[in-house]
This record gives sequence, C-alpha cells and structure tokens, in this order.
Amino acid sequence: MRIFCGIAPGLEEALAEELRALSERRVQVVEGGAELDGDLVDAAGLALWSRCAGEVLVRVAEVHAPSLEHFRKELLRLPWKDFVHPGQRTEVRVHGGRLGRTDVVAKKVTHAVKDALRGPRRASRPPKHAVELKVRLVGKKATVSVVAASGLHKRGWRKASAKAPIRENLASACLIAAGWQPGVPLYDPFCGAGTFGIEALRWGAAPGGDPPPVTTLPAFPKKVWRRLADEARKSRPEPCDVLLADRDPGAIRATRSNAERAGVKPEILQKDVSEALERKMTGPGLAIMNPPYGRRVAENVKLAGLYRRAGKALGEQVQGWRVAAVCPDAALAGHLGRKMEEIARFSNGGIPVSLFVGMSR
Repeated sequence: MRIFCGIAPGLEEALAEELRALSERRVQVVEGGAELDGDLVDAAGLALWSRCAGEVLVRVAEVHAPSLEHFRKELLRLPWKDFVHPGQRTEVRVHGGRLGRTDVVAKKVTHAVKDALRGPRRASRPPKHAVELKVRLVGKKATVSVVAASGLHKRGWRKASAKAPIRENLASACLIAAGWQPGVPLYDPFCGAGTFGIEALRWGAAPGGDPPPVTTLPAFPKKVWRRLADEARKSRPEPCDVLLADRDPGAIRATRSNAERAGVKPEILQKDVSEALERKMTGPGLAIMNPPYGRRVAENVKLAGLYRRAGKALGEQVQGWRVAAVCPDAALAGHLGRKMEEIARFSNGGIPVSLFVGMSR
C-alpha cells in the first residue's frame, strides 16, 4: 500500500526530509508531496506526527481507465470493504482526465463503490460521516485514493491572524528547508501571527491529536489508535530560545494569544525592525521571516527601504546567523542578507513566493 503526504508544490523536498526522519521506509518525492510504502496505521501515525503534510492519502489502486465503463469495471474489483462500511456515504473529488465531466465521473465512482459493497444487510448502522475519495486521471490511468487525513495545517492554536499569514505546515517546511534544527535559537522580526516561532517551540510534540478519518475505516485496528494517541500526549517539545517582534500592535496581540493557546512562551516585543534588541541573542541561530510584500512589482519597489533597514539591523543584531525570508522578489530578499539563495518556490495565500536563505551582513 502506498501513502501520499501532500504539501504546496515547491516544498516537497522539505516534506520528504521530515518523512525520512519519521519513518524507516524509502520516501519518494512526487509532484505536490512525497510517497512511501505503509499501511493504515502508518497513515494515522503520519497524520499525527507530520508537521509539514497538509493531507495524507492512502492509495487504493492505480487502474487502467481508457473509458468510463472500463473504469467502472476496474473499480468493482477493488477491496472497498477495507475502506468503506456497507451503506456509508462517499464523497468523491475528481481531478484531470479525459473521461468526461468530473461530476459525471464522480457519480460513476460512487455507484461503483455501492455496487461493490452490495450483499446481506448488517444489523449495525453505517457511520454518519462520509468517506472522502480522490480520483486523479492522467492519460488512460486513474489513481484512486482514500483521504486518511486533511486540513493538517490547522493545529487548533491559530485563532488570531495577521496580514499575509503563512500556514503552519508551510512554516514548518520552511524551517526545515532553511536548515533549522530543533533547539537552535530563532528570531522573527516580522512575526505577524507568530507562526514560525510557535512551530519551532512546539517541535518535538505531536502537532495532531484528534483521530483522523483513517481511524474510522473498517480495516483500521481500533485499539492501535489509543496507543498512538497516548504516545503523542506524552511527547514534549525541545526547549528553544525564540524571539518574536513586530511593529504592528495587532500582530503582537495575535502572536500573544496564539502562543498562549499553543502552550508556549516565546519572548515577544513590539518594535520596529531597525530598533536595537534589548538583549544579545546567543547563537548561531536562524532569523526567519515573512516580511510585507505586494502582489505587483511597483508595490515591492516601495518596500526596498524597509528591507534595507531590516538587513542592516540583522547584521548588527544577529551577526553570523543564517537569514531566511519568504518573499516574491529576489531583489528585495537580497537586501536582507548576504548570498541570499532561492531554496524553494511555492504559493502563499495565492501569491507566488520563494524561500531565500543566506547569512546576516
């Protein structure tokens, strides 16, 4: 059985690095994520422990689909009794392909699953919730998957937000891509909602907690989840020196409330990026940020002064530290540090951005 963990395209390598640390299985980077062999218990474990994955899918099968009718026949042969309870609803999402309208294909899948599960009625009622299926059509092949977990970027602590926030799982992927290690000091001078710092302070503790959908599948061993959940509850984050700052009072309020919900205590300062720090940050460490940027080149040109001030201040405040920035403009990122190299390209809130990594001036 293959397990797919998804992330925003461009950050696949960071996700794969994390999965290699979580599993001894061979991890393969694919478009939009990474895959590895495993079973339903492995899928639940990855949903519980991965900080980078946004979703986890279990590959049911890859079948030949030259026509809609042939696809239906292939679907009837799949082991649906392992994934869907008799009488349980299914929600099907179809992407790509040449078999016709996606809604027509989705209905065909729904009916095929029902037909495959026909048999003597059971006394027990089927679960009220639906099993979510994903079908990806490429050429004459169809990949059919069950959604083991989704929305994993939602940790439960980020109720307050700021401008151009970065999702929790993308922030974790950026930390990995920037070379950060648990326990290494971290400074974010444009903290916004505090996502980078809070993710760093929570590292080592399981980001998940609630039972993911995979645990309700017929073939999932129910007692195993209790053991996995107990292990997760006992996990503890590794201590880390984290300083978060922003000149916007709204961002500071958001960071404080989010940190409180997350159960972490970063140092939080309301200050402009060019103002001196009240204490020396020991290091070396990582200065990582998601600074203000616009959707158009003209808007970014106006921000050049802010970036120059930030780069100069970082050279004085965290000398010898690595500098990482999420930014859509290489010229802007170049003001923040020396040898700022583009590490990854992805989309943040619909805006194409890159992660640039270098050294403080």
